Amino acid sequence: MNVYETKQIRNIALAGHFNTGKTTFCECLLYYGKVINRRGTVEENSTQSDFNEIEQVRKSSVLSSLLFIEHNGTKINFIDTPGMDDFIGEMIASLNVVETAFIFVNAQSGVEVGTENAWEYASKFKLPTVFVINKLDLDQANFENTFNQLRELFGRKVIAFHIPISVGPSFKAFYNVLNMKLYEYKDDSCVAEIKDIPEGEKSKIEQYRNELLEMVAETDMELMDKYLETGNLEDELLYPALKRTFIAKDIFPVICVNSKNNIGTDFFVDFVTNICPAPDESEGRITKAGNIQKVDPSLPASLFVFKLTSEAHLGDMTFFKVQTGKIVPGIDLINEAKSQLERLNQIFVINGKKRIDVTQLNAGDIGATVKLKFTQINHTLHEKGFNIDYAPIEFPNPRIRIAVAPKNKGEEEKVGTSLNNLHLEDPTLVVEHSPELKQIIVYAQGEQHLAVAKWRLEHRYKVEVEFKEPRVPYRETIQKQVRGMYRHKKQTGGAGQFAEVHMMIEPYVENAPIPSEFTVRGREVYDLEWGGKLEFVNCIVGGVIDQRFMPAILKGVMEKMQEGPLTGSYVRDIRVVIYDGKMHPVDSNEAAFKTAGMMVFKENFVKADPKILEPIYNVEIKVPEEFVGDVMSDLPSRRGVIIGIESEGRYQKIKAKMPLAELDKYSTALRSMTQARATHSQSFAEYQVVPPQIQQKLIEEYKKRQQEESE
Repeated sequence: MNVYETKQIRNIALAGHFNTGKTTFCECLLYYGKVINRRGTVEENSTQSDFNEIEQVRKSSVLSSLLFIEHNGTKINFIDTPGMDDFIGEMIASLNVVETAFIFVNAQSGVEVGTENAWEYASKFKLPTVFVINKLDLDQANFENTFNQLRELFGRKVIAFHIPISVGPSFKAFYNVLNMKLYEYKDDSCVAEIKDIPEGEKSKIEQYRNELLEMVAETDMELMDKYLETGNLEDELLYPALKRTFIAKDIFPVICVNSKNNIGTDFFVDFVTNICPAPDESEGRITKAGNIQKVDPSLPASLFVFKLTSEAHLGDMTFFKVQTGKIVPGIDLINEAKSQLERLNQIFVINGKKRIDVTQLNAGDIGATVKLKFTQINHTLHEKGFNIDYAPIEFPNPRIRIAVAPKNKGEEEKVGTSLNNLHLEDPTLVVEHSPELKQIIVYAQGEQHLAVAKWRLEHRYKVEVEFKEPRVPYRETIQKQVRGMYRHKKQTGGAGQFAEVHMMIEPYVENAPIPSEFTVRGREVYDLEWGGKLEFVNCIVGGVIDQRFMPAILKGVMEKMQEGPLTGSYVRDIRVVIYDGKMHPVDSNEAAFKTAGMMVFKENFVKADPKILEPIYNVEIKVPEEFVGDVMSDLPSRRGVIIGIESEGRYQKIKAKMPLAELDKYSTALRSMTQARATHSQSFAEYQVVPPQIQQKLIEEYKKRQQEESE
């Protein structure tokens, strides 16, 4: 295996909606690069990138796959990414470590949610982007409509480089706008026969070429003068200018391929080699300190970890991009996050499930290693003395949650460990061991994401689980002021227990005055771990309760706030005023005052018009215009409140607020309502009082659950 210098490396990601032919086109690239001698198919489970068992079962990509070919002294690393929205984390991580994005679009379906997702993150990472219109051989394929959609959504910088001929089952050729030639493909050769454009078609293609030349010339005054003078740009001027324009994101080419029949592969590879940026021509990587570190082979070694896998046939693999310097087997690097030394005993380049030992990887290259003890996704490793920490990849918030429990008793720890391992490999799968809800909660991007997680638990980690309805983290509070007292008295023959506490409770309001009848001796506001406030006010006068017992009263109150009387939920936003009491010179102790404080708080709380609060989430729903009515009419049935709506290209973005209790199954409903063409995001907003009828239902369910648990 050759060692490639930074200038000889190209890193690209194939992204876009599912069913746009990305995995099949990867086979075309590998066949063109002579890595394989026969192209595999998704249907036969024979592709190099969809090698994972779950992908072969599903017939679609679930994980990103790193592959590469060597072409004319250039190493092209390309990453095949899943197109389904549920596995968006794999696409995001891949786009974060490449210099060019190729967004595949199905010529029959046009622009879809996955197209826009890929564009959003390619733009976020400031990547030069190419749109690849695929599947032009389908009966309903329409290049013109698809191209116009791209321009409508992404602007006039979207420029056609190819114009197909005879779209549909007979598609075998396209006009290349760059060199004004016809590219015709025969017999799966993957190399075009290049011909002159027929005279009758030249004027049409020249219009596209002139638009392209104008876009390129606009970026440079000398080029513009030359173009205005001659009406043309010679190749020796055009191609260097085209590369600069592309890297500057002043142009977004649209090219044609047909992955099924291996059409356009040769142009694609030449474009990557000659036009796409090398790693050191990219924007660079942001550090946590806010600086930019460009790819630089002259500096000490550093790398960024973007992917982990744990597979039976590969073992534990750590995937990384070398940002500076060079990596060789046996190198010792510092894990900046853990302050631990890691030795990279072996270095690999990866082609799907095949790994190849290499002696060196230079800055800009992508590779993998095994058996690192401390390293996780988003970690930076660097040589000693070269202290740097690259900013982490930001993944989207989960959109669905479920409770996970083992089918067999005694396997709780095994389930927890296995889920945590899945989270390390996939940060978009979030695991919470909730003592509040007494459940293991898994947060994911959608039902397919959860289904894959369950499959991997059962097949990779050999633990059977079942999904249960997740409980909602309700909160309890009060709505009026109540005063009361409790006397705790216990005599057992020896030393007894005695404590009497007089307490007022009321809703917490920031900086609200204390009733004038009380003399404030101490006043503290506590931020509760579960949200909200507790204000604890000491108004004891005359020493009726010794100061040393006040922390015990507070502790009793805090313990009771962790199990509210209505639903067993946490209590929040309460002011507690201790204004009177009694103690015994012998029998009073901390335990007695803790009990008295707990009991008087409980009795007062029940009398203070208690209310249940539920978590409310901000929801953004991105939906095609034709489904807006269905989505908006459905929201009120889920207690959703529509805040506003705004246009975003062919999509509408609906902003709403919705209770978490209604959100748990919304992802599935939205997919069904919109033929899987809408997507949504959610984030916690606030707690609000639940409607009275729902409060009563929740109280009854809690009582029933307590009875069942006591039997």
